[in-house]
Parts: sequence; structure tokens; C-alpha cells
Amino acid sequence: MASPNTTLRGLYVFSMSWTLFLASLQITQSAQTRTLTYSSSGKEMEGYVASPELPEGEFRPGVLLIHDWTGLQDDARQRAKRIADELGYICFAADVYGKGVRPENPEECGVQAGIYRDDRTLFRQRLNDALSQLRAIPGCQPDQILAIGYCFGGTGVIELARSGADVLGVVSFHGGLDSPNPADGENIRSKVLVLHGADDPFVSKENIEAFVNEMNQWNIDWQMVSYGGAVHSFTKKEAGDNKASGAAYHPKADHRSWKHMRQFFSEVLPNGKKGWSSLFDGQTLTGWVQKNGKATYTVENDVVLGVTSEGSPNSFLCTTRDYRDFELIFEVKVDDALNSGVQIRSRSLDTFKNGRVHGPQVEISTNGNAGWVYGEALEGGWLSQDRSNEKARGAFAKGEWNKYRIRAKGDLIKTWINGVSVANLVGNEESFKEGFIGLQVHGVSRGTGPFEVRWRNIYLRSLEN
Repeated sequence: MASPNTTLRGLYVFSMSWTLFLASLQITQSAQTRTLTYSSSGKEMEGYVASPELPEGEFRPGVLLIHDWTGLQDDARQRAKRIADELGYICFAADVYGKGVRPENPEECGVQAGIYRDDRTLFRQRLNDALSQLRAIPGCQPDQILAIGYCFGGTGVIELARSGADVLGVVSFHGGLDSPNPADGENIRSKVLVLHGADDPFVSKENIEAFVNEMNQWNIDWQMVSYGGAVHSFTKKEAGDNKASGAAYHPKADHRSWKHMRQFFSEVLPNGKKGWSSLFDGQTLTGWVQKNGKATYTVENDVVLGVTSEGSPNSFLCTTRDYRDFELIFEVKVDDALNSGVQIRSRSLDTFKNGRVHGPQVEISTNGNAGWVYGEALEGGWLSQDRSNEKARGAFAKGEWNKYRIRAKGDLIKTWINGVSVANLVGNEESFKEGFIGLQVHGVSRGTGPFEVRWRNIYLRSLEN
């Protein structure tokens, strides 16, 4: 972030009104928002949360947003809302300066920003404490975190990466690009995207060269996009339109940089499209409950691991909520000697076989039946009567991770394995229309096993209106 000077002082206009800005974005505001008070190094901070409304057991990626040198003001809050509304992510706009510290002029901004520019250790502490708050927000997928920042905050997200923070990607909008300690680049674990005004007079060629050298020295996966004609603060309308001052709003660069950020997010989070929720947070079994059987379900390296228990009947790890019309994707790997399945629209009722899980099951097996639909605990067995398609029977790869896709809409259930179409089941008026999703570990006889089945990357999006 550039130090305050007479040029910035002349152009600085701080406005609390974002009505015209929001109208230009044409966004339907639906995010749930609230302030969040937390502590960093004994100092009280007040951040801002914007999140889609999510039921228990569904998770979305998280974005940590770091404000510019004016502190946590309305511009940062509105960007956080925009991320929640447009992308469906949970966004936490951090407070670096502290509760109530909101500079009112360029001189005050310079003083506050200078504290952290001169003390990178303190800066990183503030950022990592905010990151911990984001991870703790209900519904945040703790292993799918991104960070973005503007000006002062653009410098900040690069410092966050240099601290070794466990984030997937950082995006710097017109941030400072100095490299005070190139050795810190060794700590970077994330991908880096820099969005830069090509004519920014406050970021020297020497700083850019030092930054590039640091990234290359440590083989960081980095990108830099420079916008012709754009100077400092190109995303901020309050900067005005006087390019000669060195800091000015640039509508095209603002639009393009947001688009580049979204493209970067899609690259880093291929399953993070709006409307998709993860049903597994990668760390716990929150949102799931076991029904029937004595198989064990644990979490191991971002995987749900199911292990057979000798003499146990079929076991099921089931979602705590029901689903009607949806698309479900996941990856699964199973021991050759074990068959398994995923229940959809299923039930466990005291009035049906003492709580026996029953309903449609999409088969997981190495015997050629994978992907077809079985009627678990139902009369008649297989719901997919014709299972003769040889291409479909060969879609499941033994000993490998297999990608499943299941689409349940009305009376139709369609399945794919590794991109190959398998089942195309049309039900009737008595078909199961709503119920839980369950991960099955099949029962095994005494003296056999243990056998394992593993699931990961479990995502769902509703197809209901």
C-alpha cells in the first residue's frame, strides 16, 4: 500500500453510500449477514460475515477478505455480500485495525496501514487469527479456503501466504508487491493471483521484479494480470476518475479483475460452483449418523473410511436430513472382495423391519453391477432389471478412485460412473420421492475381512425449484 501523500489526499473521498454501486452490479441481495467480534493478540476485533443460508451438514468454500487502508468499511462489506450472493461462498471480511478503528482521512489511513506494513509479524498474526474465525463459521468448508485483499489487503493476502497459512489460493487486487524477505516464499502453500494496474505509480518496477523473483525462486504457482490504463485503486469508485493522481477507479479493470478472480476460484475449486454444497467437511462426520450394523466409519486424510465388522449386517452412514430432487457426485474406492452402495431417497422407520434402512441404492462393486439401482431391503431386489450394457458394466475401475454422478428428479434416476452412462431408471407413483443419503458398508460373514470402502469429494446440489 502506498504511503499517504498530497496526491492521494486530494483525491480521497470517502462515501458510505453504495446505492449506485449495488444497482450497477444488478445483484439480488440474499446473503445472511452479521458482525463477528473476536480477539487477536488480546485486542478486540469486529469483522463481518456474509453467508448463504445453509442447513446443518452442508458446507461451502470460505473466502477471507482483507480490507484496504481505510479499514473495514462499507466497500469491504459489500464485496463480501457479493461473494456470498454470486458464488454461494461464505465470506468473512476481517478487521485488521481493531474494533472501532476506522480512519476518516488519508493521514489516519496512512498511520494505521503503516503499523502493519512496518511490522509484518503483527500483520500476519492479525490475518491468521481472522482465518481461524472463518474456519469456525458454521457451514464453512475448513479445507477449502481462499483469501482476497484490496490495496493494503492485497499486500496482506500475500503476507498470509508467506506465513505458511493453509489456504488454496490468494488474490491480490492492486496490492503492494514488495518482497522484504524473499526467503519467506518457501512457506507459500497456495496458488497466487495478482491483479495489477499496469500504470500504477505506487508499485515500482523494482518491487514487481523482486516479487516475480521470489515466486520463481520457490516454484510458486502464480499468475499476474496487468490492466492497461489502470492505476492504483482501480476497483474503488471512491477513488474518483483522475488517473493523473495515480489512484483512480477504472470500470473495465474492476469488471475484468472480478471475472479473473472467479476464473481463478473455479480452477482452484473445481467443485465450488454456485448451488453445490459439500456433504462432508473433510474433518468430521458432522451431518451424518450411523444406522444399522456395526461397521466403523471414521475420517482419514479427507476421506470417509468404512470398515467391515465380522458377522454384522449391512451398515449405513446416513445424512441427518432428507433430499428430494438433486444431483449427487462423489468419488469411491472399494476393496475387490467387498460390494457397497449409496442409498438415495431412503428411509429407516420403526414400522419397517425394526428400522431397517430401505430404498434405492446405487451399487458400488467390481463385478459389473456398479452404477445400477438396487432396492435395498425391498421386495424384488434389483430395480434396474436390464444390466446387460457391456460399456456400462466395464465403467468401474478396480483398485482405483471412481467418480459417480447420480441425478434424481421426479420419477427418474440416472447414474454415471467415470463419465459413462449406466442406469436410466423410470419409477412410478409408488417410487421413493424423498429421503436420506446413506453410505453403505456391506455385511460380511464371520472369519472374513476386514474390508474397506472409501468416499471423498461428496457434493450435492438441489434440483428443486
